[in-house]
Amino acid sequence: MTARLSSLNLTPSPRILEMIAEVDLQLHQCLGELIDNSLDELIEASMRDRSLEPRIDITLPTSGAAGKSSVITVGDNGRGMSPERLQRALSAGTSGKQRFGSLGLFGMGFNIATARLGAVTEVRTGCRGDDQWVIATIDLRAMQRESTYQVPLRYEDKSREEHGTLVTVTKLREDMVTRLKSTRAIKETMSLLGRVYTYMLRDPQAGHSGAELMGGANQRLYVNGRAVAPHLPCVWDPSRSVPYKGSDVHAGIRINIPLTNAYACMNCGRWYSLAHEECVDCESTDIEERERRIWGWLGIQRYADKSDFGLTFLRHGRAITYQDKSLFSWETPDGDFELEYPVELGMGRIVGEIHLDHAPVNVRKNNFDTSSHEWRFMVEKIRGPEPLRPQIAMRLVGRENASPLSRFFNAYRENKPGVRYLVPGNGTTSIHETAKGWASKFRANDPEYLTDEKWYEAIETHERIKNGPPPGPPLPAAADDDDWLDDEGLGHLGGERDEPADEPEPITPETEEERFARWRSAATLLPDTDREVRIGNAQPVLRVYVTSGVELSMDGQRQPSAIRIVAGEIEIYVDAEATLIRQYGWSPLNLALVCCAPRLKNVYSVDGSFDNLVTSILEQFPDRRVDAAAVRARGDALLENMRERLAHLAPKSPHAYWSALSAEARRAAEAIAVSITPDVDWSGAVENGEFARYLSAEGVYDLVTNSPALVLDAALFRTTYASLSEDTQADQISRIAALLADLRRMVAGAPIRKTLELSRLLLTADLLDDEIVTI
Repeated sequence: MTARLSSLNLTPSPRILEMIAEVDLQLHQCLGELIDNSLDELIEASMRDRSLEPRIDITLPTSGAAGKSSVITVGDNGRGMSPERLQRALSAGTSGKQRFGSLGLFGMGFNIATARLGAVTEVRTGCRGDDQWVIATIDLRAMQRESTYQVPLRYEDKSREEHGTLVTVTKLREDMVTRLKSTRAIKETMSLLGRVYTYMLRDPQAGHSGAELMGGANQRLYVNGRAVAPHLPCVWDPSRSVPYKGSDVHAGIRINIPLTNAYACMNCGRWYSLAHEECVDCESTDIEERERRIWGWLGIQRYADKSDFGLTFLRHGRAITYQDKSLFSWETPDGDFELEYPVELGMGRIVGEIHLDHAPVNVRKNNFDTSSHEWRFMVEKIRGPEPLRPQIAMRLVGRENASPLSRFFNAYRENKPGVRYLVPGNGTTSIHETAKGWASKFRANDPEYLTDEKWYEAIETHERIKNGPPPGPPLPAAADDDDWLDDEGLGHLGGERDEPADEPEPITPETEEERFARWRSAATLLPDTDREVRIGNAQPVLRVYVTSGVELSMDGQRQPSAIRIVAGEIEIYVDAEATLIRQYGWSPLNLALVCCAPRLKNVYSVDGSFDNLVTSILEQFPDRRVDAAAVRARGDALLENMRERLAHLAPKSPHAYWSALSAEARRAAEAIAVSITPDVDWSGAVENGEFARYLSAEGVYDLVTNSPALVLDAALFRTTYASLSEDTQADQISRIAALLADLRRMVAGAPIRKTLELSRLLLTADLLDDEIVTI
């Protein structure tokens, strides 16, 4: 019978003691190192035992109980370790090496993390079928002071059915105690762990949109008995799509880029392109050929935000960088970086996860080595070396970017509301803040918000309000009138006649409930109004409906709106054909609030003027604000779209397009070109039609007014021209020219401050956008 181990030799690498002093890990990062070890074991154990219900349990002292004598534990219900395996694991932990293919495996990070939490670490482990727990207590500082690194092993009795590993840290550091005393410490730590381990914790069979695309390991992690929820990306279902260059670009795509196999040291993790008998780093002979690939997914978020977007890069299922935006910048030949996305108001929607299991990370595991060949190769495959913008790419490098990220960028780069770009709206504007609020309910696991239906309904509502309801079924053909046969004395040749109708039933007066129900059945709910609003001291739910095909009549009089207040809920109905909407461009919400302000002021006993009441309610709808920056961004996006289209048209007849430009437009195009590319060959650009990539709004205006045949009839604009009469042709030119004159106002000149003018220009932008031919 083999004698059991009585002690371990844990002579540490000098580098570990240096790193303990140097590396300032946060609480969640320290816990992450211990979680990594447990996940490594649980994934392997689950493969061998399908009946295992894997879980990791963390205990942290609460804010009121935190002190130096507090205890932190991280335990799992994996297979546990024998004394010999524990010897190998903890010895690896003192060598400074990390074995291939694992998150942690008691590497250097284990010792650094436990030492940053507290002075003493106990590891208790045992296997199913064993009679005893194996226990080792590690205090590297004490071992260093006493110049002995022999750690005695203890054994305690256990049930044969018990198994797993428990790491306990005591004598907590002062900085950790201070952190744990915060009332938010545990909640924030759970949130951060949910982000770092989102892939490991996700269920790929969950019921939310994109679950299967994103995948997951379906592991379980608990802090003080509460489950850590994965931070779920709130994305559109991959079946949704938008058109781009004649094909559909789906809102979610898989990334799977196989790489050539390589050789990995199974002890320290170093990769070799060619076979080696011995690792040059650790002298191990355990080197195996392994498969490598870049995999993951790209998707479009259901809302746009100024910071809440980007790509997450993972290694062995652990998020190393979260919402990274580095791939949205183009690295110029000079080594500078030019931000390309987001385009509109700094709000982005592109998200995704890229797994790089073969790429090196730093000691803290909070970033990849971005100078490594592995990282740079990934950048080339995912975002490409060229600019994302087709115009800029063609101008600077002579070819467009064909990468997955570039296609996503171009198909979804605008945040214009409607089905074209898959952006929820309210009939007038995008509802970014409302859509983001719905995402909070999605992450709270509200069943109504798990799929993307709520967001898509808002898109459909926007389209109905903006464009009117779709045409109904054709009316049945009128019955033949046989009265003329009677007049000619030939009545007997006619068809059968209807019997005289019975006397009509007396009409029962319509109740208020029935009337509002009838209006509701013919109405569309403004998606951003189904919410609580603050009115005086009350906070009722406000819903605004836009009706179509029914009259809002009270006492026989047609009205533009009607209001009902019942049990803390306000329902306002607005007639889509109201004069202020159809002829003066008012939004349904504005009309609803102005018309119903007297009733709201009276019911809720609000002091002050009607104007102040309406303003106070509108301030609670930030998506409805109109500002100069939004107008300028919209104009710039439209002009960029037109330049992109003209860049395909002008090379076919460069002289014709150049001749149509005024001297002022030519000078402006040259100035724009020089500002973007100082060494531009302008003479060559004029010769080959490349000048069209730099046209100003004035230049596009010249093309329409001086050579309309070049840009109308579905060339640049959809507008019909050649087949029309001379007078109608002039009308068509005048109409497009007027829109382009407004575009000049949007992108140049003094800032616009009048709200009415800003609103008008946004309406112009919608009209102009509908005219531009989609590439």
